[in-house]
Amino acid sequence: MQVISILLLGSGVFLLGWWILQLAMASPLQPTDSERHDFGVVLIDPPDATVEHTFVLENTTDRPLRILKTVPSCGCTWAGPGEPFLEPGARMELPVTFTVKESRKLDSNIKVVLEDESPLVLWLSARGRLRDSLRHTPRSITIRRSGESTLGIRKSNARLYVEGWDGVRPPEPSFHPPEGVTVEFYGWRLVKEGKERLGTPDLYEGDLKVTATGTPPGRTEIDVFLPGAQRTTLLVNGDTGMRGGGFEDRSWVPDVPELKFDPDVPVDDTGGD
Repeated sequence: MQVISILLLGSGVFLLGWWILQLAMASPLQPTDSERHDFGVVLIDPPDATVEHTFVLENTTDRPLRILKTVPSCGCTWAGPGEPFLEPGARMELPVTFTVKESRKLDSNIKVVLEDESPLVLWLSARGRLRDSLRHTPRSITIRRSGESTLGIRKSNARLYVEGWDGVRPPEPSFHPPEGVTVEFYGWRLVKEGKERLGTPDLYEGDLKVTATGTPPGRTEIDVFLPGAQRTTLLVNGDTGMRGGGFEDRSWVPDVPELKFDPDVPVDDTGGD
């Protein structure tokens, strides 16, 4: 019993010392609300999205404070210079911006450096999410003969990629091919699970086959749509030697080493997993 009492007393002394140390280290410049701001989900229209917030800071002492500078932790964050001097009890506004470029959780901070005082650290967080993540590979396809058994039928393969959230499989895409061209889609497969800790999405891929009957088209396009205003455009060439160009390049291969795609390899027509 005596040992337990000594341990409890020691713990209490430690906690008291820690609390006193925190008070001593606390900055005399304090936000009127919170030193943390969470922007929540930020929808990204590539290449990035920038969000803004304004902290209101107060001099909590009875002496003037001199503010030397603000130091963001990364190039994705900007902070205004603030006021050079702040009288006792006075307040100032500090505008900040946060730029998000990818689908994941992001954190940043801004250090407000004072003369001869402990600095104030302000924290920012956001969860980036691409508004339109639908992509395809390759950039363009050429419809050509696909073996003796398909004489007169010209085919090529392509692959779609899209991000998924909250464990929900993406809906089936719709295709708007030109006359004489058909598209078969073989379903989505989950190829990379997102990590909740990092706030990253699931990644899905799906194979499709493009077929032209008779004479293949020259240069044309196939529009691909997903509900929620996601779209991409696949450029299609006949075997006339024409190549792609003059349209928005939405081709994209995810940064996953095991994901390989060869348009000459037969597509997986077994459907999703």
